[in-house]
Amino acid sequence: MIKYQIAILFIISFGLHANPILDEPAEDILRAVRLSRIPTVINSLEERAIQKMESNDLLSAREDLKKAIQLKHAIGMKESEGNASLLLQISKLESRLGNRCEANQYSHLAKRIALRIGVNLGAVALERANLTETRKPDGCIEVSWLKE
Repeated sequence: MIKYQIAILFIISFGLHANPILDEPAEDILRAVRLSRIPTVINSLEERAIQKMESNDLLSAREDLKKAIQLKHAIGMKESEGNASLLLQISKLESRLGNRCEANQYSHLAKRIALRIGVNLGAVALERANLTETRKPDGCIEVSWLKE
């Protein structure tokens, strides 16, 4: 009996925290949510991505981070520390998935943003020389869903 009560409590509490809008594409989120609420949605996507990474659901975490980045771009936060941080997160995730080219591209974009806005995202300042070269390594295809 206690197991059932705990299960019901878990289901109810999980249902209260579930947000079906987070499962929608970025374009639909922009249409359905007020502009002032988009930062909250972005934070929720980031938190959910972290939880998914901890549970080793890397592909779903990547999709949440992509949506968060697309939403930041849509509301004019492309050149922000938060966007650079998201790009570094997705870079680490792509690296864990074995996608080195994509990871390098995201990392490169994050570093360029950090240098432009003057924030230090770790050792970004030490790598200024590497940012002048725009040639992609052989075999790398540009990340199609994200343009600088």
